[in-house]
Amino acid sequence: MRLGTSIGIGLCVVAGLGCGGGGSSQPAGSYNAISTGIEHPTGTLSATNADAVAAAYEASLSSGLDTAAGQRLESVASAQTTVSEACPNGGTISVNANEASSSAISETFNYNNCCESADCCFNGGGNLYYSSTGASSGSFCESFQVTGTCSGEAESENFSLCEDGTTGTLSYLVEVDGDSFAVSGDYSAGNGTLTITGANGTFTCTYTNNTGSCTGTSGSFTF
Repeated sequence: MRLGTSIGIGLCVVAGLGCGGGGSSQPAGSYNAISTGIEHPTGTLSATNADAVAAAYEASLSSGLDTAAGQRLESVASAQTTVSEACPNGGTISVNANEASSSAISETFNYNNCCESADCCFNGGGNLYYSSTGASSGSFCESFQVTGTCSGEAESENFSLCEDGTTGTLSYLVEVDGDSFAVSGDYSAGNGTLTITGANGTFTCTYTNNTGSCTGTSGSFTF
């Protein structure tokens, strides 16, 4: 289920997990802060946490949040615009877009009991930061702090992500035991292939029924 896709608006999901991670000098709550957190995660990937990192990534993917905000932001008609859209099964999402300059464009989201389906509703919000100039033009980063209930199960999401405007690669910043990891790839129910970056380098990890191996810049290991 993808709440953002269904209504044409994405959430900023990841900011609370590392908007300034890796010792970044960038201020929290900006495109640079989130992207720097993803570029410089704090965790050390190993055999003891590779499975937990994948599980955290899957939880972010299944949160009901999505990344259509970039397209939404580009369609904003004026420098400062506030809009509200009805969600498919009740509630609303409100969006305030602000274009301080050609290179400082942002949106603030608020989910107001927004229901993708009758049994899946969210509250909370986040921010999106869009890069319109330089090498990262067309890229965007989002941060989310959202709670809700889906199919009777409580959900609480606090994470960040960035999408590369050139390659389309979507990277999530997830947290495991207080440390952050940047993750991209395909993974579901203990199976898939992920690219995981930690403080000890970037690894390609292959999972089969929650076991597998990782090979990266600082060596290889199985788990």
